[in-house]
Amino acid sequence: MKTKFHLSKRSPGRHGSAGAQPQPGGGSVVALVDERYLAWLASQVTGNPRTAIQRAPLAAVLAHLARLAGAESPLLRTVLYTDTAPSNLYDDVVLRLVPPHATDGGLGLVRALGQELIQLARHGAAWLLVASDDERLIPYIDEAQARGARVVLVADDAVHDFGRLAADDPSWARLLMQADRRVAVPVGAWDSLTTPGAGYYAQRAGQPEGDEPDGAGAPHADAQAEPDEQWRAQVGRIIQDWWADEPEDDRLDLADAMRSQHGVPPETDRRILMQIRRELGRNLSFPEKRLMREMVRATVLGEAPAPAAVDVAPD
Repeated sequence: MKTKFHLSKRSPGRHGSAGAQPQPGGGSVVALVDERYLAWLASQVTGNPRTAIQRAPLAAVLAHLARLAGAESPLLRTVLYTDTAPSNLYDDVVLRLVPPHATDGGLGLVRALGQELIQLARHGAAWLLVASDDERLIPYIDEAQARGARVVLVADDAVHDFGRLAADDPSWARLLMQADRRVAVPVGAWDSLTTPGAGYYAQRAGQPEGDEPDGAGAPHADAQAEPDEQWRAQVGRIIQDWWADEPEDDRLDLADAMRSQHGVPPETDRRILMQIRRELGRNLSFPEKRLMREMVRATVLGEAPAPAAVDVAPD
């Protein structure tokens, strides 16, 4: 007797290629997002502990992150786990209401997200983009991987300094080690996720961060031109304002960190880049980023006069 429903003939629009073993470069892509975690990450970037995630650009941001991770298929949907009832609904974002973290310590969210992770892998999802820092997801991720899915964890730039991250947050580090890949949220994406009404214009996968179009959608002319004195004065003022607002203990810690490593620590680099982008209204070119980091090190370590002191003579 024939079975009534043939798994091999299910619609790929709902479950992907359920009858075939998912291939690393293809298959459906689904994002599973713990909104509380994403808001916490955003608060680290903005410095505002009450930062709220804007849901409208969420699908565009996650689709871009999937491309950065190497997924060749488009993002099918984003599943958002939240304890906040919706006031609006958005295309390609499916809401899953879970108990507040204070009620059960996040156990309800872990179980819901983990079980959906396994179910998606069972039905042929080849790429699963997960935004959460809960170590209790490791067994679920492990089973999804055993079923052929590739799991990508969403993080911030701190993931690039894994040794320091492992020392500061061993639980988060263990979860990151379980993933097949890890992808950091670009600065421009944080702008859109935390600014009401902001759109998101993602660059192509593989294109360096900071080279996407500006708010008007036009690329910068002379993107590789060396910064002029007016730019140096403006950016120098922004850096000086940032440095003046830093608590004394944070200043000492940052100076110690910079003496023992090249460049600027990722979290500090991200914060300053975002502030400069907001004030200039565009992303920085590679020469501008390089000079900005030199100016930050000079300010923190006292290796040069304050850049903000440069005066620009009127034409």
